[in-house]
Amino acid sequence: MPDFPELQNMTIDMHAHYLPPALADRLRERKFLPRIERVSASQELFHRPFGTTDFDPAYVDIERRIEMLDELDIEIQLLSLPGLIGIDSLPSAEALPMIRTFNDGLAEALHRFPGRFFGLTGLPMADIAEAASELRRGVSELGFIGAILPINCFATVAEAEKLEPLFRIGNELGLHFFVHPGRRPDEVVPMLTAAATGPGWPGTLPLRALNVQTNIANATVTLLYSNFLDRYPNVTLHVANLGGTYPMVEERIVNLSRVRNPGQPPVTERARKIYADCGSLGPEAIEIAIRVFGADRILLGSDTPTFKAEWALSAVREAEIPDNEKAAILRGNAARILGRYDSSLAA
Repeated sequence: MPDFPELQNMTIDMHAHYLPPALADRLRERKFLPRIERVSASQELFHRPFGTTDFDPAYVDIERRIEMLDELDIEIQLLSLPGLIGIDSLPSAEALPMIRTFNDGLAEALHRFPGRFFGLTGLPMADIAEAASELRRGVSELGFIGAILPINCFATVAEAEKLEPLFRIGNELGLHFFVHPGRRPDEVVPMLTAAATGPGWPGTLPLRALNVQTNIANATVTLLYSNFLDRYPNVTLHVANLGGTYPMVEERIVNLSRVRNPGQPPVTERARKIYADCGSLGPEAIEIAIRVFGADRILLGSDTPTFKAEWALSAVREAEIPDNEKAAILRGNAARILGRYDSSLAA
């Protein structure tokens, strides 16, 4: 039996998504991406900018979500807008009604099941003034703890600077931001057809996965190697998927710094400024990320319903790390963040 009970129960999942039924209905009415299309009595297709998949009812079934949490001994999930759907990057007039539908529906789920979920505000990213207004509404009226932000908004420091109104609110109110794969509103992204996601060259799926991880790493470097976050000491922030490919190239960054900036403090110290969740990755990736970020900066993330929560739990439990580090990842680190909003978790 492990020394830490958190290895068996009372875990906190910081990367999970939800689609309120009212928003799913809006997507069924749409003729353009993103949209949901009913093709038979038993099947719907989810058309998104990166391709088409079957629509998983787990996105909308909050009662089944509670059953799943109970089955896996997950105490709390932090729920957010499914960022890769691309709703938040649409033109503001198109995005805002759907974003507000999401936020209102998420607030209803939190109200129905108190203590089981925390929420992050979805934002219409094409209009930062509207986004700031919706962030304040999400926090002050709906009870959310922060917001989800598209990863590509951190492609450069100049792009990150455009989010300054959101981070000022975050610093004022002590909010949490989740940086998740997603595009900027000004990006032109090739729209993949259903054929592009079906049978064909077997490298298509790996290349898409690699592209996501590369974009996350790019944002991670922006956050770590600029002074952007230094201005917002009351903000906590985590990036998805263990910082993308960044942990694999961090040693090269260190060695390059030795050549170009001899005598300067180790750049590895910067990696302790943010948190990273382990969504969609396995035990070996967790072990590498710990060496870069520190075990006290890694969060459990399942990325449900895209991936299975039991995979994330198994990845942490199978990692070759001490039990106290597993306990920190499964619950302790997240409790430290969420304890700012619920004192019972900080105890």
